[in-house]
Amino acid sequence: MAEALDKKKIRKVFRDVQKHLAIAQLIRRFSTNKEDIRKTALRQVELSNCRTVLELGCAFGAFTEALKGKLHPEAAITGIDIIPEYEPFFLDACRRAGYVGHFISSGIDRIKKYPTGSFDLVICSYALYFFPDIIPEIARVLKQGGYFITITHSHKDMREMVGIVKKILRQNNLLQENQRLPIEIIFEQFSAENGSRLLHPFFGKISTIDFRNTLVFQSEEIDHFLDYFQFKKSFFLMGTDAHKKTIINQLMQELQNTAMKKNLVTMCKDDKIFICSHPIIAED
Repeated sequence: MAEALDKKKIRKVFRDVQKHLAIAQLIRRFSTNKEDIRKTALRQVELSNCRTVLELGCAFGAFTEALKGKLHPEAAITGIDIIPEYEPFFLDACRRAGYVGHFISSGIDRIKKYPTGSFDLVICSYALYFFPDIIPEIARVLKQGGYFITITHSHKDMREMVGIVKKILRQNNLLQENQRLPIEIIFEQFSAENGSRLLHPFFGKISTIDFRNTLVFQSEEIDHFLDYFQFKKSFFLMGTDAHKKTIINQLMQELQNTAMKKNLVTMCKDDKIFICSHPIIAED
């Protein structure tokens, strides 16, 4: 399972930007909670004086775009991601939000080059579980009056799909009884359940918002559910020797059977918002 956080594997999953955008739209379409979680997070704080913003794991800038009308008119937003293909999409998001944008694809360690207290606001949605070790650096680069806002999944996220994948892998002797899937390992790096504990040493104040959500696919919409699995499958299967076509076919058939049997498929998509302030800079 050492491959779970392999950067090359992560790049391979997310490099198809158009596919990633399509999956984001699919999630919105089939969610029972129609609120925009990023806007929900941003409603909790006053940001009109923010001029310097950093988005970590920015992808195509969904969180940045939600900042429209929230920041100082002269604000500038820097996005960091390991996938260079996101640059034009992120810069377009900055333009739609009405702010100057800058994109860096050299990876998350770039944050270490910024001086202490560089940013009024740091944001990160659905990415901190890839680099939780960077939390002390986030606190360091945040101004004393600034905010760090991050959104992450519950470790129960996609538990229905996790259960189906485990069943098929065990039937093919590709997964031991207590072995976790890569997706579980990734989410447990920073989750709704452990986020406060991981953030507490570095921020004097942390508030949270639970965001309950479920994806619901009717039986006639199963193709969309399968599209979702196809996009995410590497995070379910990497490191399990399960990329053979026969295994994938078995998984797809099991997913279809589940949908037909119940006339729908539901999938947990519970998330949590963390709003952090009063950064505590770790001593050397």
